[in-house]
Amino acid sequence: MSDNILNPVLKEALAQPGDPNATPVEKQHPDVAREEFVNDLAAVDKEAPSMREVRDLKVPGPVTDLEARLYMPDNAPASGPIMIYYHGGGNIRGNIGTHDSTCRVLANAGSFPILSIEYRLAPEHPFPAAADDAFSALKWASQHASDIGGDSSKILVGGDSAGGNLAAAVCIRARDESGPAIAAQMLIYPVIDHVGEYESKKLYSKGYMLDSMPFYTASYLPDPENRKSPMASPIYAESHSSLPPAFILTCGFDPLHDEGCAYATKLRAAGVTVDQENYPDMIHGFTLLRGLLPEADPALEDAARRTLKLIGY
Repeated sequence: MSDNILNPVLKEALAQPGDPNATPVEKQHPDVAREEFVNDLAAVDKEAPSMREVRDLKVPGPVTDLEARLYMPDNAPASGPIMIYYHGGGNIRGNIGTHDSTCRVLANAGSFPILSIEYRLAPEHPFPAAADDAFSALKWASQHASDIGGDSSKILVGGDSAGGNLAAAVCIRARDESGPAIAAQMLIYPVIDHVGEYESKKLYSKGYMLDSMPFYTASYLPDPENRKSPMASPIYAESHSSLPPAFILTCGFDPLHDEGCAYATKLRAAGVTVDQENYPDMIHGFTLLRGLLPEADPALEDAARRTLKLIGY
């Protein structure tokens, strides 16, 4: 891994001196941190692909209704696979807006509708709030799949980073609670293990866009006793058998690289079909940098198609 060569565009961007007056996320009010995240992502995005329909709606959550956004691409069939998507942002930031273009790219590439979910955020709403919201959204989508252009027997779940964590977690819970049925999971540089020590964490936790991971963990999981819960760290599930087939994307310069690979190994050992793609020259979050990296959209498109291939599409 240490032999990887960082993408030259990223190398130049990361070498730029930071704002000496910038307040680190650890010291920001949550609302300020969230607004900064929105602005930062908008600055590195590019024009969002068009859709046949984009509709905002409310999805019942365990405590309150959840904001959601439905993406219907031009080439979606009348009834077919549908993806429930959970955004990243360290469980403290992000919303359906920050991941709007991500969902559009995925929906167009997969020719399937996407229901993007906005879950409760830490520190105001620590674990298990986000995981509970994610599962409630899955249940609602399964019950109303035909109303939103999908087939309840072909539900996909996906997410990036903290959203990938939620996607993996709902697969475990759905298996343990006998539904809803999930056909496949798409995990984009997911958070899989909040307590484990990995070589990639030692190498890339500073200077590669994920410096604040300990803060994210402490905000979402203030009680260390919860950090090995399978709903927080899916790698610690008692069993990984009978889980949906998985597409897992990892990055060479990502502190989460090794835990993503470890999860792929766990799933395969339990008999789960896994398709894995590593981008050795990329950093955590690179698919969000659509205006900076020409590799971002093709990576998302490939993830959508390979997730579909897991269910025979």
